[in-house]
Amino acid sequence: MEDTLKLILTELKSIKDGQARLEEKIDRIERKMTGIPESYEKLEEFVGRQQRVIEELSARSIEHRVDIKEMNRLIRNQ
Repeated sequence: MEDTLKLILTELKSIKDGQARLEEKIDRIERKMTGIPESYEKLEEFVGRQQRVIEELSARSIEHRVDIKEMNRLIRNQ
């Protein structure tokens, strides 16, 4: 009977230790999840800035292409 009681207590301790580890993991997950909205907002801002840069570079590229065509036209007409 005493061996059975010791075995039960050992198993109970093991279960409590496992539960404590699970609780720690849950706490870490909850902390990470609370940071997701802030990270998402920062990512949205970054993507928005990148989109504006791409639009600006595209506009410049079109302007340069027009300038090059005009220079080529002037060179051919000399």
